[in-house]
Amino acid sequence: MKELSTGASCNRDAEKLAKEIEKALTKKEKIIIDFEGIERYATLFFNFSLLPYARQFGKQKYDETFTILNLSDFGQKVYNRFYKNSIKHPIKFTTEQEKLIVKIVDEISELD
Repeated sequence: MKELSTGASCNRDAEKLAKEIEKALTKKEKIIIDFEGIERYATLFFNFSLLPYARQFGKQKYDETFTILNLSDFGQKVYNRFYKNSIKHPIKFTTEQEKLIVKIVDEISELD
């Protein structure tokens, strides 16, 4: 992850990771995401980078496909919140709802 960004906290970071995930999936590779050196985390990042795969794959295939390494204690808490909410208790959004969420997040990111 550190080759892609210094943080895991915004949708731009998530988009970078999602592109790499897509490349690995086309090669049918197991995906190992190493967060060594990453200190900033947000549930938003995990929602935008991993949520589509959690929904598509379901818990078992997601767990078989993705391995997450070297999260800080805080990063692990944020990831666990994402994991619990998206894998164990998935919420289905319509395409229009997802577009609206992306629009709102992009507008918030521009304020940074």
